[in-house]
Amino acid sequence: MLRKALCVIGLMLQLAGCETVVSGGVVGSCAMRPEPTLLPEALPTAKVGVPYSVQLSVTNTSSPVHGIYVSDAHPLPDGLSIHHQNREPTGHINGTPIKAGAYEVHISAGTYGTQCASLRARRVYTLEVAE
Repeated sequence: MLRKALCVIGLMLQLAGCETVVSGGVVGSCAMRPEPTLLPEALPTAKVGVPYSVQLSVTNTSSPVHGIYVSDAHPLPDGLSIHHQNREPTGHINGTPIKAGAYEVHISAGTYGTQCASLRARRVYTLEVAE
């Protein structure tokens, strides 16, 4: 009876959208996955009129990365953009900045969900663009 109850509970959790393992009365779930991390921790200084390129990496993910995005409200400086190839754990900021200043840039990366919900990594950068 207990075995049947555990099987039913395990099936219900799987149908609820959570990858679940029921073994010896221990339930492990999607909540135990580590949060992905967006690297680097800080962006190097850029210079007006000089080509700029930085690699962004998403670590601690068990599923592919569907995108690396910059916030519309806190974008990259004019002349710079993010490039990411679907399913890859890395992306790049490339371009040539055209105006000096200190820019608050919000970048996020999302992973695909399988039986578990997708996860998101976020980081707020301060990008200095020097003359």
